[in-house]
Amino acid sequence: MAVRLLRIAILLFLLSTLTGCWDLREAEKTAIVVGFGIDRKEDGAIELVVQTVRPQPTGAVGDGAGNDKPPYHNWYSTGETVFDAVRNLALQSPNQFFWSHNQVILISEKLARQGVLDVMDFLERDPEFKQSNWVLIARDEQIKDILEAGETGQQPPARALADIIDLRERTSKYAVLNLGDFFQMLDSPDQEPFTAGVTFFEGIMKPKEEAVKTVEKAKKTFELRVTDTAVFREDRMVGWLNPTESRGLLWVRGEVQQGLLVTDYEKKKVVFEILKSSAKIEPRVMDGRLIIKLDVKTECNLAEASPGIFKIDADVRKQLEQVIAKKIQEEMMAGVTRCQELNSDVLGFAGAVHRTFPEAWNKELSKQWPDIFPDLEVQIAVKPKLKGLGLITTSINPRKNQK
Repeated sequence: MAVRLLRIAILLFLLSTLTGCWDLREAEKTAIVVGFGIDRKEDGAIELVVQTVRPQPTGAVGDGAGNDKPPYHNWYSTGETVFDAVRNLALQSPNQFFWSHNQVILISEKLARQGVLDVMDFLERDPEFKQSNWVLIARDEQIKDILEAGETGQQPPARALADIIDLRERTSKYAVLNLGDFFQMLDSPDQEPFTAGVTFFEGIMKPKEEAVKTVEKAKKTFELRVTDTAVFREDRMVGWLNPTESRGLLWVRGEVQQGLLVTDYEKKKVVFEILKSSAKIEPRVMDGRLIIKLDVKTECNLAEASPGIFKIDADVRKQLEQVIAKKIQEEMMAGVTRCQELNSDVLGFAGAVHRTFPEAWNKELSKQWPDIFPDLEVQIAVKPKLKGLGLITTSINPRKNQK
């Protein structure tokens, strides 16, 4: 009898371990979201554009193999809030939306300028939205057009945007934040948020203003471009940094690890490849005035030189390093000046002052910062190091012109 009871107990224990997946979702009943956009209509309602992956037949590649459908489908929904609009997707889709594979979140420029706090609450609260999602501002464009742009038959535009952002360090011409960092800056009293913009274009042979902006044509001919940086004051977008100003912001933050410096040396073009950089923000008080001292260190290689540079000795290397320093100083000052014009401290100066002078910050500087920041004196020091010259030590020159 005891043996029989023991067997029953073991069986019951084993049955208790054979639990199923309580949150199992069948693939054929799931709409996998790879990107979505948020806009606000004139009546205040929230409008969503949600991009899901369209299942492709086995062996089909894009528009070939007799398949003329793009590899994605865009869903449109409205609601009084973001969550209400998300749930209203169930009115038109037979599948449950799966958000954990989402990669980009687009916010219209109009909504960003109105303020993003009320639409960001759901994104921070819901566990399906990963902190690694990229946040982008749709510059001057309707989100539906951006999510229809790009090469059909290759990949969904949202995934193309994520792939473009993965290569951001190659140019260092825009500053972008993921959802987690954007939330952190929104919540910080010492740092204003920022992120990259996105637009589309028809091609270099035809200005975008002349393009016919229809969804049907957009998905066939328009190409995506991540460009410029949107800067905020609290939760409201206040303006844009162009690529040079964006690079300046990245220099200040010590986030330029790659990219090119196109410079002029003796009326010739010389291009340097950035290898790495670091930056230090040091607040100081001089003659009773608060100033910010920026120290940047960088290493570069000589990547390209116009004909006519015949010899690169120690003196020429020093001159080239001075050219590098001047170029970086110009980019940094352009970024600082534009941020001061917009009165948006995306540079992180407030945080540096708070850390260096905590008592003065808590007592008076924090309240006066919106008045102090626009006129704050900024001093920039750049220490470049020219490392490599490539496989040749001069530019390519006709022999008869060499000295």
